[in-house]
Amino acid sequence: MDVKAIVLAGGSNATEHIAGVPIALLDVLGEPVVQRVLTRVEKLGVTSTAVVAEHGCPLPGIRTSLRPNVKFVEAVNGDFWRCAEQQFNDFAQQGAELILLIRIGPYTELDYEDFVQFHLDRGARVSVAVNAEGESLDRFIISASRRNDAAFLLRNELKRPRTPCESYLYKGYINPLRNAADLRHLALDGFARLNTIAPAGTEIKPGVWVADGARIHPGARVLAPAFIGARAKIRASAVITRGSVIEHHAVVDCGTVVENSTVLPFTYIGAGLDVSISVVGFRQISNLRRNATVEVGDARLISMTTTSAPLRTIGTAMDLVTFVPRSLAAGFRRSRTVPQSIPEAVAKPSAALASVPEDSSGQSTVASFQTNLMSARRYGNE
Repeated sequence: MDVKAIVLAGGSNATEHIAGVPIALLDVLGEPVVQRVLTRVEKLGVTSTAVVAEHGCPLPGIRTSLRPNVKFVEAVNGDFWRCAEQQFNDFAQQGAELILLIRIGPYTELDYEDFVQFHLDRGARVSVAVNAEGESLDRFIISASRRNDAAFLLRNELKRPRTPCESYLYKGYINPLRNAADLRHLALDGFARLNTIAPAGTEIKPGVWVADGARIHPGARVLAPAFIGARAKIRASAVITRGSVIEHHAVVDCGTVVENSTVLPFTYIGAGLDVSISVVGFRQISNLRRNATVEVGDARLISMTTTSAPLRTIGTAMDLVTFVPRSLAAGFRRSRTVPQSIPEAVAKPSAALASVPEDSSGQSTVASFQTNLMSARRYGNE
């Protein structure tokens, strides 16, 4: 039987995006969500697969990360659903008998072979996978001859079928993937083996996976569970801990702590920062505890690295060429500084105490703090 598949990446106007990018096109533990869905679909033995994605994704590498036999269609001018309908008609003309229609949207680990068999056993025109509450999971099987049913369904954005569908009950793993928090949960569930998403790398020590080309400074610390993506860079004194995910080509600069967070591809995080319970990428930081997203304008804090491999190579070469002159200049600046003796340095008050905070009555507020107060923070097993 000739079965073809169409995977829709996007299609929701309000949610399921991070900085305007469909979550379906983002990486989770080293591989795009859409590719993980395609891997399950390919086990069915489909003869052709097409991915219809929204236009404007700033990650050009998404095409190369998909299998070579997957057709990638980028919808332009807002014609996402029209492109999906056209792809259905193309597959029908190519002789398909059944067409599997999947929108991500929700992430599931549905057994597509069993789904197809259910459709055939019922002799259905259209079948839909539903959860325990009877809600659609945006997984459909449509007989290729039923073009009117497919057109009606797609023009109504999968919300309303033309005729009643056969409902296939699915009780397995479901993640709605509506927002950044759901993307984090998908990765954490992968670490905990609550789903079949495995880190796309080598386990260099228990609970720590590193993909090809990743560079971790000997002075950095990576505490389990954690994942470092392909060609990512973790610089000196950085700490990656508590289920953190650093996706491909991301950079964590010196002394920065990333705790229980995801750093999206091509993201640069500056030196000496503390990133906790967040998703960082596309010059934005989404704090999951406060359910707030902030765009960061200072490139020294958060920015995007170039997505062009030649430009990255040129940048690295320039850094090497200018390293010695910069080091010499820094040495000259240090040599002109008169060193203090240890007793003198210890006795000198901190610059932060140059001006003592006062309350509304003009009295110093320093006395309001207990002299034995100490603040400490733990990272990982420290």
